[in-house]
This record gives sequence, C-alpha cells and structure tokens, in this order.
Amino acid sequence: MPHADRRIRRSLGLLAVLGLSAVPLACGFDTNGSLPVLAGGAAGSGGTAGAGGVGGTGGSGGDGGAGGSVMCTPGATRACYSGPSGTQGVGICKAGTEVCGDNGMEWGSCEGQVVPAAAEDCTQPEDEDCNGEANEAAVCICQPGQPASCDTGLEGICAAGMGTCSADGKAVESCTELNKPKFEDCATVEDEDCDGTTITCTGTVESGFTPTGKNSDPMDDAIYDVEFAPDGGYVIAGTVDADLGADLFGFDTAVGSVYVAKVGADGQMQWAKTYPATTVGVARGVAVSDAGDIVVVGEFIGTMNFGGGDLSASGDNWGDIFVLKLNAAGEHVWSKRFGANNVQSAQDVDFDGAGNLYVTGWATSDNVNLGGNSLDPNMEDVFLASYDSAGNHRWSRVMGGGGNQRARHLTVTKDGNVALVGETDGNANIGGGNMNGAGGRDIIVGMYEGGNGNHMWSKLFGLSGDQFQGNIAAAPNGNVLITGRFADKVNFGSSEMTAVGATDVYVAELAANGNHVNSRRFGITGTSRGAGIAVDGAGHVIVTGHFDGSVDFGSGTLTTGDGNDVFVVKLAAANWAPIWTKTFGGTGAQTAWAAAVDGTGDVIVGGSFESQIAFGAPLGTITSSGGADLFGVRLAP
Repeated sequence: MPHADRRIRRSLGLLAVLGLSAVPLACGFDTNGSLPVLAGGAAGSGGTAGAGGVGGTGGSGGDGGAGGSVMCTPGATRACYSGPSGTQGVGICKAGTEVCGDNGMEWGSCEGQVVPAAAEDCTQPEDEDCNGEANEAAVCICQPGQPASCDTGLEGICAAGMGTCSADGKAVESCTELNKPKFEDCATVEDEDCDGTTITCTGTVESGFTPTGKNSDPMDDAIYDVEFAPDGGYVIAGTVDADLGADLFGFDTAVGSVYVAKVGADGQMQWAKTYPATTVGVARGVAVSDAGDIVVVGEFIGTMNFGGGDLSASGDNWGDIFVLKLNAAGEHVWSKRFGANNVQSAQDVDFDGAGNLYVTGWATSDNVNLGGNSLDPNMEDVFLASYDSAGNHRWSRVMGGGGNQRARHLTVTKDGNVALVGETDGNANIGGGNMNGAGGRDIIVGMYEGGNGNHMWSKLFGLSGDQFQGNIAAAPNGNVLITGRFADKVNFGSSEMTAVGATDVYVAELAANGNHVNSRRFGITGTSRGAGIAVDGAGHVIVTGHFDGSVDFGSGTLTTGDGNDVFVVKLAAANWAPIWTKTFGGTGAQTAWAAAVDGTGDVIVGGSFESQIAFGAPLGTITSSGGADLFGVRLAP
C-alpha cells in the first residue's frame, strides 16, 4: 500500500517538524505522548487535503507548542534554608528539606528548617538568634529572677547598684545604689562623694584671717580654738588685748578680753565679738552645733557681760567659768557663770548630735556647783559637765586623786560618748580607780557615757620625764587620737618611745575601749609640740603645733629659722605616712593651738604670731601690728 506508506512517512515527518517523537510514553508524558506544557502554544494548522482520487481526511489539528521545561524530578528532595546568609549551622539554626512536586515543575515548602529568632531567649541555654554566642552579655545581662548588679545612673561610687533581674533576663529592675555618698578621700582616685569630680591632697593655702591688732600695750592676741560651721565657714575663739606669757600662751598679767569671730566660706569675716572683763577674760574652747549654734567656754576675773546681764566672778583674784551660747549670727542666746572662791577654769566644749553640750576643765579646792549638786574637789580636780541646748544642767562630775589633775580638751565620739585628755602631777582617779603616776607630769585620758557621765575607762601614760597633753579628736571609726609633747620616755601601750629633742611630738590612737592602736613620735632637736589634732572622714590625721629646732614627719627634715615655727602635717589613715606637710615661719615666734577639719577635708589652723608670719601664696607674708596677732588659715585637703 504505497499511498499508506507515504502517509505514514509524511506523518512522521510532520511529527519531526513539530518537534515530537514517536517513542513510547514515559514518565512525564501524557496519553498522547506529548510533554506537559506550562501554557498552551499556538494551535497548529490543519493538514492539506490529498490530491486526486478520494480526498484524504484532513490532518489533525496540531497540539499546542511546548511552553516550559522540567524543574525537578517529582519526589526528589533537596536542602533548603531561608535564614540570613551566614547563620545556617550556627547556634540552633539549621537547613530543612523540600520535595519536588508530582508535576516536576515546583518544589514544596521547606520543612524542618530553623531560622534565627527575632531575639535571644535568655531563659534558654541555646544560641537562638544564631550569632555565634549563646546568651551574650550584651543582651542577656542577668539571670531571670536573681539579684543582679546595675548602674544607677549616679556618679562615682554611687554608680554601682543592685536590683532584681527581669523575667526575660534583659533588664534589672528596682536598681538601688550599693554605696551612699561619703567623705571625699583626696588620697584615692575614686569619687566617694558622688559629685562627678575627684580631688587631690595638696594642703594648699586657700585663705587666711589675720585681723590687725593693737599697737600699744597690752596688745597680744591669740586663737586657742577653731571649729567649722555648717555653712562652710568657721568660728574662732581666744583672747585679744592681752599680755601673753611665754610661748604666746597664758597670761603674765591679768588683762585680756574674750574674742569670738565668724569667718565665711569665702574667707571674709562675717562678724566679730569682743567681750571685755573688768579684770581679764579668755575663751579657751568653742563648739558649733549642726544647727549652727555656737558655744564658747573659758574663764574670767571681775565682771563681764555677754549680752544677758552682768556676770561677776566669786573673787577678785580667782577665775570663774563662763559658758556662752550665741546663734549663727553671733547674737546672745544665753550665758552662765559657775565658780567658787578658788580657781575654776573651763578649757573645752563639744556638742553631740542632739544639741547637748559637754564642758571640761578643772576646779580647785572649794565646793563648786556646776548647775546640779555641790561638788567637792581636792586641790585641782577634773570636772566634766553636760547641759542641754537651753543651758539646763544634765549631769556633772568632779574627779581627782592625790595630786593636781587638769582636763584640757574633750571630744564627743560617733557613739555619743565623751572622751577627755588632761594631765596629772601625781596619782590620779578620774572615775575608774587610782592610777599611779610615774613622777613629773603624766597624761590622763578617760571615756564617759554621754547620757549620764558614767565612767567607761581611763588611762594614765607616764614614764621618766614629763609628758604633756595637747589635744584630743574623735575618729570616724569610734577611736580617739591624742597629741602633745613629751621629754625622756612615754609608752602608750605598745613600746617605749624616747624623745630625741628636748621635747618631741607624740601622736597616739586608742580604741573605743581604750586599748592601744597606734603611736608615733616626731622630733630631732629643740622643742617640738603637738597642740591641735583633727581626723577627717577618711581617717587621715591632721596634727598642728610648733617647733623651735628640727623635726621630721617622714618627708624630710624641717628646721626653724627664727624662734617657733608653725607646722601642719596630714598623716595617712593606713600607716601615718605624711600626705603633706606645711610650715609657716618668719621673724619672731609663730604658734598654732588648734586644728579642725570639715566635711570636704579642708583644714583650719588657728594660733598667733609675733613680728610676721609667712604663708606663701596667695597670702604672702603678714606683719603684726606690734604685739602678737591672731591668725586663722584655711588649707585644702
């Protein structure tokens, strides 16, 4: 059948033209033997009719042309991952699997893959955000629900805080500072008072107060005590228009007026008061309360008026005690006199936190009433008395022994107890039983309860030679420190110290129970005298006094040029190494009697000078008006 063969050959040719094949059906072909198409092609044209004879049947319409190609083998699998580049295989992130669809033209969804979490889950140990670090510190800052450190947003040591970690571990809640602001220690690099700045220890002269005195006899002036005020200024107390004795202390003749002045924080005098007596008056001690009230104590002979009426001493030749209270503006609040026929002298005063005040000194022989019951001293005996802020008597004591005992200074400790220092020339009993003197002058120290004056402990320090008290100060840890001078030997509870000069400076620290903590001597030649002592908020010790030879506080030998020179030294709390040392000299004698330190670490030193005193910049050298003039100088921490 030649025509049929031709038709077959022609059909095969047509298939070839159309890009089709006559091979059997295979996977992916439809029942017509055609590949599936993605979209139908244009229809083929009909076949041409046969020529002559019986007309041939028309050819079948052409199938649509091919519209795509195979993407995958149906059922095939491959790895898949839709997370950011570089995160696959990191932390919990991993690839998944996708399967080729039945038509081979599309892949199914990616199953089983793990992509990065939007944020790290700090409650789980894994690396959920797939950054290569599980629970990184920048995100997971604490353990949920546990105490956690935090930054309070404050300055210095107050920046460190403690709070509770949030439930998601990404924040600290209820952050509270671990450290409260405290005294700024110039010897450290930390900001302890949390004001955003630190200070350094220099002892630089900041300002001074040297009012011009008289230029005709009597014309000696001196400051015997200084105390800081709450406003940053300070108060000085002493005597003016006097005829001072040797070492610019005491009196050769009975003349002089009580002097009190207030200097502002800027170094300018705010007010000054002079209280003359018909015979003599001198202020020995001053204290300033937290409210700014001022109490001054001392002794006088004759009659004087502080603003509350005349006060008259018991005899023409014997001193009586005065206690004077002023407000911050220097105005009289109240004043009192205590005395008997013999000498009574008030030497020092201090306030406690409740505004009660404590006064010490000595009373001689005759019965004396300090506001309560009559007290009977034996020769010269120590007295200690307390009054409320209105001047009402709280309690009083007289304590002595076989010889003469004089209390010179006192301080109120952080626990509200009262410590005093003084001297004895024989056996002494200042409340705790007899203490045997060692001959000459010996030092006595005692501690008493602030509420009732009951004895807590007492000590006597003396060996061969004379040992003299200077002053006493309370440390922030409850201990007390004393200074003074001694000849020959002294032992404060550790080992004997031997003076090298005629007298050497001593500094000793006693615990709250009276036990020895530390002691040191300073001196090379001549007479060195510790007269004032103070302790700052960090426990650094400031000692002042004067010397007329050579002395070394650990930073090199200091030598006077002409008579006494003033020294001021700041000793480190840890080992009493000198932080800084200052001397103020010039022609004539310069003496210092008191030191105080405020809450910023500034130091005030008060005393007197003859002829001139050289402070250096910015004060320079100041010349006296003719006699001895008083001075107050303020030093940086």
